[in-house]
Amino acid sequence: MLTTGKGKIETLLLAGIMAAPLGSAGLFAATGPPGRILGEHPAAGSGGGRHAPSGTDRAVENHPANWPGIPVTLAITDRVAVPGRLAMMTTAKTITSAAAPLRVRVIIRLAAAITCAGIAAAAAGCGSAPAGASRPQQTGARPPQQTATGFLAAYARPDGRVVRPDQGGDTVSEGQAYGMLLAETAGNHDALARIWKWTRDHLQLGDGLFAWHADAAGKVVGQQPASDADLLIAWALLRYHGPGAAAWHRDGRRVANAILAREVTTGPGGVPVLTAGPWATGRPASLDPSYWSLTALNGLAQLTGRQEWGSLAAGAVTLTSELTRNGQLLPPDWAELTATGALRAEPAPDGSQPQAQYGPDAQRTVAWFAASCDPRAKALAARWWALLRPGDRARALALRPDGTMLNPTPAAMPMVASAAAAKAAGDGAAARKLLQQATAQQHIHPTYYGGAWDALGPALLTTSPLSTC
Repeated sequence: MLTTGKGKIETLLLAGIMAAPLGSAGLFAATGPPGRILGEHPAAGSGGGRHAPSGTDRAVENHPANWPGIPVTLAITDRVAVPGRLAMMTTAKTITSAAAPLRVRVIIRLAAAITCAGIAAAAAGCGSAPAGASRPQQTGARPPQQTATGFLAAYARPDGRVVRPDQGGDTVSEGQAYGMLLAETAGNHDALARIWKWTRDHLQLGDGLFAWHADAAGKVVGQQPASDADLLIAWALLRYHGPGAAAWHRDGRRVANAILAREVTTGPGGVPVLTAGPWATGRPASLDPSYWSLTALNGLAQLTGRQEWGSLAAGAVTLTSELTRNGQLLPPDWAELTATGALRAEPAPDGSQPQAQYGPDAQRTVAWFAASCDPRAKALAARWWALLRPGDRARALALRPDGTMLNPTPAAMPMVASAAAAKAAGDGAAARKLLQQATAQQHIHPTYYGGAWDALGPALLTTSPLSTC
């Protein structure tokens, strides 16, 4: 603990922060009154881009001089990889802010292991590495098993419920599906069994599909199914090869049959179309293209022997190509199929979006298509990279379908999607960098959704049980 009533050490420390080498990593955070964050400054090359103020982005700028006598804590965190989890080691220096007009901009994100330079050298006096010792190299290629294990540790409860702490601790069927796939990726059959049991006992409806939403107490508050969760759960069940696999496969076939019976409509030319759920099959039919996981659809074709699944996958690529003018536009969060067979991008059916957009839903479309074995889907994903690459688009929460900025707030999901597009286009360096940046963003501002896709991204785009090509 280092405390002073004078401005000298604060100035030294702040100068150390701003001069810290870009090769350093970790997170420098400052707080004033309890729970208040003073600000954020993303360093060049650190993987966060610029933060735009929003309700979910807590980065602000303040003057600690406006809080005379209130301690300001500067924390230096370093990430240490431990098998199966990520340990956070924190060193803090607490300084009493003088009334000098110091303007602090903090939470500085940096990209590699903390070095004995800048603030660390000035305030902590750390020494150099022993002769002959090698420093770990950050490649950004974290093993999918590690990322999957990290997600389960953070969001899967011991009873098998996957929670969204950033949204009141509720649960959605999509999260249970993600949990099952990531438990398989992690090689954790016990977690997979617990997640499936909770899902079956609490969310499964009489027709075999799943209620989409439960509150923090686990009580169902949204009965309507969401076809993306139903699809991924069926796929996870039928992929299972552990003890008692026959029963899992029976359950999987029941879910798969219910999807075909209740969540599919017919598009132009008799093409089968997976709608957003049983509630969405009328005219106009509500479609969420991000529900079209081509890997899962083709996987179910192989696992069930029913070629309807292959037709759904092929139709999904055709419809997405039409929606995006063969990749000249980004995929939309939502679309509708009219009574005349016309297909068009639309705002969200619940009114939460005032216009059609490429947002957190549509970003999954890019990931699913890039991870597909279908060359047409990969070609679309590669074309989308041309729209996502310029400026800060690859990190932005929402864009218009033409790629222009709608909401520049950085988030992990768009970074994963952009990494997928970059990989499809053959830009492996950009893909690796964006996956690194998604991980950094998730550490700074952890969310259930960002965590899920920070784990699913490597699982789909690198060698793992989920990557089938």
